[in-house]
Amino acid sequence: MIRNEHICELFRDVFGCGPRWIARAPGRVNLIGEHTDYNGGYVLPAAINREMKMAAAPRNDNTIHLYSGNFDFEVVIQLDQVLDPLDTQTWVNYFLAVAAQFQERGIPLPGMNICLEGDVPLGAGLSSSAAYEVCVGMLLSEVTKAEITNKSIALLSQAAEHSRFVGVKCGIMDQFISALGSKDKALKIDCHTLEYELIPFDSDKASIVIINSMKKRGLVDSEYNQRRTECEEGLKKLQNLAGKDFPSLRHIPMDIFETYQSELSENVIKRVRHNLTENKRVVDFTEALAAGDFNRAGELLYQSHASLRDDYQVSCQELDMIVKIAADIPGCYGCRMTGGGFGGCAVALVQPETVEGFVFELSKKYSQQSGKSPDIYVTPACSGSNCIEI
Repeated sequence: MIRNEHICELFRDVFGCGPRWIARAPGRVNLIGEHTDYNGGYVLPAAINREMKMAAAPRNDNTIHLYSGNFDFEVVIQLDQVLDPLDTQTWVNYFLAVAAQFQERGIPLPGMNICLEGDVPLGAGLSSSAAYEVCVGMLLSEVTKAEITNKSIALLSQAAEHSRFVGVKCGIMDQFISALGSKDKALKIDCHTLEYELIPFDSDKASIVIINSMKKRGLVDSEYNQRRTECEEGLKKLQNLAGKDFPSLRHIPMDIFETYQSELSENVIKRVRHNLTENKRVVDFTEALAAGDFNRAGELLYQSHASLRDDYQVSCQELDMIVKIAADIPGCYGCRMTGGGFGGCAVALVQPETVEGFVFELSKKYSQQSGKSPDIYVTPACSGSNCIEI
């Protein structure tokens, strides 16, 4: 996490005075519920102890001076001109995307000096972009006194990422958990209705350990599109076969699937089966967390990984290796791949008193077997975004 004292000191070094506001927004890890979001299903992310932080103060002119501590670069944004994406320094486009959402809603932006810095690892699948967008939204909401709810900031941030400034058609999970997370809670999200529920997570019983395989995620875009097409085909065919208008894959009863699965192609059967069983696992996982039963939660993580490996076919050798190694280390309740797949991260639940040994053993054995040295992050379930005036 980035200390307030650090971002304030950085702000003073750049602008010669102290800030008036500090905003923050965390990254996230999805505990369970993978590739269910775009199929109207359930997801269960938690906010992590890596974040984006911004310090800001008002200016007397119509410009925003935006400085990135990560890139050691300052950009001046003219508010009396139409905001357009930049071809260089593309990190600025995420800020511009959120700023444009405020302007489109008729909320004028004042001149500001802003200093930003983040410690969410880039490209690790821990939602550095969502943390950035939500942090900007929190800051601009406070500065303009727009009184936008955290849920609305999440939706606004998603719209920003969909816009011409970024152009990524992301789901809502990442922005929701960054904006709405809570300490020692996971967030169950119904991606069909956007209803959400905070689920207790006993950090005295389990630590969240995120293992970056250091395998660059390949094939994600093409395979992601293929999986979406197969899921859409499954939904349409099962609707026709059953004569019912199911709103999403999530709403298809298992007995309907089992009755008509012989009419589906092999790949479509696998994709639908993963979604139906994964949504059930999310429900069961939330019940296990509420009961403090991490042994049961761990079993569900292993089941989720097997389904993602065999039915959804989005794992890879490195992620399978991490899960297998983790299963043999004392104190590990369970482990699975998390994120889009084909590389990226795995997530494990580990008894807190064994975390140090778990990290040592997993790092050693994974390095020996894969030739890659993993980045490993240990975190509780953390609070979501906020902005304070100082």
